[in-house]
Amino acid sequence: MEKRTPSTIGRANKANVLHLIKEHGPMSRASVARTLNMSRSTISSLVDQLINEGRIREGATGQSTSAGGRRPVYLNYVASAKYALGIDIGGSKTIAMITDLDGNVVVRRKFQSHASEMNSMDHILREVQDVIRSSGISPIQIIGTGIGFPGVTSADEGVVVQAPGLHLDQFPATSFFRSLPGDVWVDNDVNMGVIGERWKGAAQGQDNVVLIAVGTGIGAGLILGGKVYRGGRGYAGEIGHLHIDPFTTAPKLSLGDYGPLEQMASGQGMEQLALAKMKDFPDTSLTPEDVSVPLLFEAAKRGDTLARDVLQQATTYLAFSIANIVTLLNPDIVILGGGVSRVGRPLIDELATGVARLSPVPCKIVLAGLGEDAAAFGGAATVLLQAGELRLTGFDDALVERGT
Repeated sequence: MEKRTPSTIGRANKANVLHLIKEHGPMSRASVARTLNMSRSTISSLVDQLINEGRIREGATGQSTSAGGRRPVYLNYVASAKYALGIDIGGSKTIAMITDLDGNVVVRRKFQSHASEMNSMDHILREVQDVIRSSGISPIQIIGTGIGFPGVTSADEGVVVQAPGLHLDQFPATSFFRSLPGDVWVDNDVNMGVIGERWKGAAQGQDNVVLIAVGTGIGAGLILGGKVYRGGRGYAGEIGHLHIDPFTTAPKLSLGDYGPLEQMASGQGMEQLALAKMKDFPDTSLTPEDVSVPLLFEAAKRGDTLARDVLQQATTYLAFSIANIVTLLNPDIVILGGGVSRVGRPLIDELATGVARLSPVPCKIVLAGLGEDAAAFGGAATVLLQAGELRLTGFDDALVERGT
């Protein structure tokens, strides 16, 4: 914990005033003082500072009490005082988003991650810089940049260890993107996604969350006790490497390879399995040219035996893996995201039934609430969290000045 000094206590008190007005305002100075159990003179000083900084503004005037006296002036939080930039870099598409302090989207752009005329990272940087220019927001007002990458990432070092879809290996991401506004924060895209879902999506109000992203690969983002859990070296959540058949001797794989679970239950794994089994199901309506996850689910609903066989195998492996995660971590909620999740209700129902059968620990399983924007929201939220502009778990009670 930060050492208690007059300076740190003052910063904490000021932050508590700001967040109280943000979450429960408009409210008067007297209400703020009562709620935080602080002296009115201290509150008045902190409020004046926040007004001068443009963080809050005075609004409507309330009614006097029955005893008379001055009418209270209500204080309002100013969400547009600052902004955050969130970027989700995918293997094929990138989403750049600028939000205000409340998570309202000011500008959003989706574009191709690769360009024929230049290096992909140079191309993405140029596109993001254009997003900032076209937003009409001064870079000085953007307090930081949060970027999610589809691969193994060291958030502490700001390095993308491996991202095969982008052909990156030991890429110094924080250094490369340093020309973007404010401090630059880098993380795995699924970690960014679970932060986004906790902030504005399906996990609001939950402090123990597992986001499972099923797309070309499979990964998990973990929030445990209200904090993102990354593990000792930042590799937590690489569940695509879970071993799903203990009687099979699997080859040794690196983190850049597709793991055992990914090979059987990712979108690419399902498609490859369908192609491999097609010769054994001569009556299937599917052809090699139209094999995709959505078509597999549509064909299964029509009774296609190949599609049913592939999906039963994939969902069984997924349910088996999720049940073990639920039993181990006891999350409040499991969120299913990624491209495969767009299948929607049929997939959720199948997995929920399997997990309930396999795990004695009850857990709610839901679809992601932010869709493809989860990691971009998470990037913006990461900036706000690091800057102390956002709290997902309440007040900093440790440094509050007590008074009357």
